This record gives sequence, structure tokens and C-alpha cells, in this order.
Amino acid sequence: MFGKLVVVQFMFGVSSLRGFIDMFRKTVVGSFLYVKSYKEALFRATIIPITISLILEFAFSYINNQPLHYLNNVFLSVLYAIVAINVHKIVLDGVNSVPKWGRFKFGKVELWFIAHYICLSAAFIAIAFMASFLGLAVILIIVVFGVIACRLSLVFPAIAIGKGVSFPYAWHLSSEKTLYMFGVVAIFPIVLGLVLLPLQTVGVPQVVTSILSYLVTIITVTSLSLAYKLLTEGEISPKN
Repeated sequence: MFGKLVVVQFMFGVSSLRGFIDMFRKTVVGSFLYVKSYKEALFRATIIPITISLILEFAFSYINNQPLHYLNNVFLSVLYAIVAINVHKIVLDGVNSVPKWGRFKFGKVELWFIAHYICLSAAFIAIAFMASFLGLAVILIIVVFGVIACRLSLVFPAIAIGKGVSFPYAWHLSSEKTLYMFGVVAIFPIVLGLVLLPLQTVGVPQVVTSILSYLVTIITVTSLSLAYKLLTEGEISPKN
């Protein structure tokens, strides 16, 4: 009896792993296909905030004033939110869901989006601050929080398309999909980021690596959109 139970559990584990691999593969491959298919719409919708971000990064590289750098980080976070919202809307609602040159305003969607981003960031900063008190134990806390944050990240594509939801919605939606969300939100961006490291070591101009990093951002935001689409609709076929 015990042997049969072990076999059943093993088969269930293998089936779950296969399901994760299949979902992760569809999401990763789909993110590149979506970016390629929607490249013109994505370019137009993100070029303004990305250009402003690049200008700010270049300008503040010559400014040695810590308070101003904090203020610049706030501006960059807002611009990142605008980029992410435009990408989410195009991927989930189609190319006609945003104006030709993107949704570039500071409304309820942006405020709700940024508020949730600040909550996750503040939690991470608080945990990092505890490092001096908890020592190595903080590593385990960071890992646990990182896994939780990956699941909660599903709230961002939902907010971007106008749903007035919060973290409990994302937590419920990602139920039993922890490994999948960790792969999409953590592993995939890290792998893409590692691709840029050799460029920095061979003397490629900073502006080039910055532009490529924004391309990586668009791809990873697209993957989060597709994760949301897959978990809510069961498929990731594009909308016209």
C-alpha cells in the first residue's frame, strides 16, 4: 500500500514538473514572439519614456548629489511604470489599446501600479535593513520573500489593463503555480540580464547596454503579461 502511494506521489510530481516546463517554455518563447510581432507598437509606445530615462541616466552620471539621485530614482520608477503599463496593455488588449505613441499620463492606473510597486520595494528594503541584525538568517527571509513577490507580481498586468485588484487577487491566481511564477519573474530576467554582462566587459558604450537593458525589460514585462494571460485565459494567442 505504501509503495503504491509513493509511486502515485512520484508520478504526480513528474506530471507537475512537466506542466511547469511546458508553461514556462510557452511563456518564454511567447515573449520573444510577441515582442517580434508587436515590435512597431511596442517601440512607439515606449520610446518616449525610455528616451527620457536614458537622458536622466546620462545627466545624473555627472551629478554628485545624493538627494537629487534619490529624486531621480523616483522619476525613473514612474517612467518604468509607464513603460510596463504600455507593454502590458499592448500584449493583453492588443495594439489599439493604447494611443499611437503610448499612454503617457499619470492617472489612477499609474498611481495604483506604482503604489503596489512601492509596497514590494519597501518590503525588500526593510528586509535588507534587517541584515545587520539577523545575519545569515536574512538570506532565508530574502529567498522566501522573493518567492512570495514573484507570485504577487501578477497584480501588475491586471492593474495595467484597468482591474482594480490588489495582492490577494494575484496570490489566489498564482495558487499552485509558485515554481512557474518564480521561473518567469526571477529566473528568466536573470538569464537575460547575464547576456548583457559580456558586453560590459568588452568596452561597449554605456548607452548601448542601457538601450539593450530596456529591451530586456520589455521582454520580461511581456513574459509577465503572458503568465497572467495563461493563468486567466488558458492560452497566450495574440490579439489583433
